[in-house]
Amino acid sequence: MTYTYNLFEADKYFSEENYELAESYYLLCLNLQPENPFLFYRLASICLQRKDLTAAEIYIDKCLSYNNTNEWYLYLAGNIYGYSGQLDKAENIFQKLISLKPNEFDFYVCLADVYIKGNKLKKALSTYELIEKKFGIDEAIVIQKKNIYLQLKNKKKAENELVKLINYYPEEVQFQRILADFYYQLGDLDKAISAYKKILADNPSDGISHIGLAGCYHSKYDIENFFNEITAGFSSTMVNLEIKISILIDITHDQKLINENFDKVFNLSELLVKIYPDDPDANTIYADFQMNKGDLYIARLALQKVIETRKDKYAIWEHLLFIDNQMADWNSLVKHSAEAIENFPNIPLFYFFNGISNFQLSRYPEAKKSLEFGYSILPKNDPLLSDFLTFIGEVYYKLDDKEKAYSYFDKLLDTDPGNLMVMNNYSYYLSLDKANLQKAQEMSLQTIQKEPENSTYLDTYAWILFEMKQYSEALKYIKKAVDFDSTRSGVILEHYGDILYFNDDAEGALEQWKRVKTIGNGSDKLDEKIVSGKYIE
Repeated sequence: MTYTYNLFEADKYFSEENYELAESYYLLCLNLQPENPFLFYRLASICLQRKDLTAAEIYIDKCLSYNNTNEWYLYLAGNIYGYSGQLDKAENIFQKLISLKPNEFDFYVCLADVYIKGNKLKKALSTYELIEKKFGIDEAIVIQKKNIYLQLKNKKKAENELVKLINYYPEEVQFQRILADFYYQLGDLDKAISAYKKILADNPSDGISHIGLAGCYHSKYDIENFFNEITAGFSSTMVNLEIKISILIDITHDQKLINENFDKVFNLSELLVKIYPDDPDANTIYADFQMNKGDLYIARLALQKVIETRKDKYAIWEHLLFIDNQMADWNSLVKHSAEAIENFPNIPLFYFFNGISNFQLSRYPEAKKSLEFGYSILPKNDPLLSDFLTFIGEVYYKLDDKEKAYSYFDKLLDTDPGNLMVMNNYSYYLSLDKANLQKAQEMSLQTIQKEPENSTYLDTYAWILFEMKQYSEALKYIKKAVDFDSTRSGVILEHYGDILYFNDDAEGALEQWKRVKTIGNGSDKLDEKIVSGKYIE
């Protein structure tokens, strides 16, 4: 009763693949029946499952010492010996199995596998020949024979095997493709092309053959025929989307092909989204091509389709936000960055985009919240550090907390002392405050020394000198600013007028103020200046 119970439990756990418990019960059984070959057989099976070949051999040897005619025991023994490299023993086992059951296909296959492992290739071929005589032509056997002939450097016999398969199964197009692939892999492109064309003559919609033929033309760098065939393959539903995308990605790595045929490659990506309009992978690669083409609007539409089903893809969100930013579409950037944060709450870049978009929309409290949190989780020495400090400073300035704004600008310049844009803005803000003008002048001077033709930096420096009542010096630099200003900035021209006025040129000042009125973007004092003919602070 105890043995029967233990065996029942062991078999139950074995069938459930709970091998640890099964082993414990088989061992209990073995204590009661120490010469039972079945128990050793099952224990060997368990050891093989956990790849403990040493223990598996011990158990199977013990099993065979009690019963060496049971086909299941012998079959397991042959596999264990094969895995452990005892190929002579494995060979003997499978030969014995064949003698016991000469009509069992699998035993011949296993024997051939042992010969291949032992590099007895001619014996393996003889075994496969025997299989074909006994059981008929089999695709897997023919492919194995072809591979062996290639190892033996006998390409002709390898080819003959595939031709034999085609002749035996003339209606099976897949075997004809195998022969065409064979020629392609050997580098015999003309034969491969001929084989693919033969298939397509009878099966013009065979997308797989179109793809294969395209590969041949690509190898010959016959670009026109390559694109004709690859387009036909992409149009076929016989070729699955994963293969098409893989091919398209491979094409993008061929920079010469892309540079010379961008429109044709682009058309392939466009073809994918026409056939698979809602597929995220197709839309992702299509968006990449649209970005390269410069059509950010369409690229964004494609990425928006992707995030409908793949909100967990970081790279998609990143691309989408960069496009919003590049398009200066602040409302979209606010919306998309908020959604990105919901899915990736610990990514500083997403808080940065949310912050700057709110800043551009004059939502300064919201901008401050996002930027400060993003900054708090930003790793040290992150490339975004300067950008975060810049915009946090700008937000505080907009919120009229100048002390905090300037503290962030100072912190930024401590870590990035060459940041000209921040030095320019900071110095200009100080000039508007009419405070710490010496510091403002020192920073602004650095900017025009580094970029002596930057009209914005020259204008700032001129205005600081103006506030310091150094009018003649200010005039010298504001003239340079005007000369280098290709945009005809109303701000620069108004400053020019103000500085002319304090250089005793009221007529010239009025002329510049009137020019600003025509251009637009003047200060709220501009009309009063024009009417009075005087500088109004």
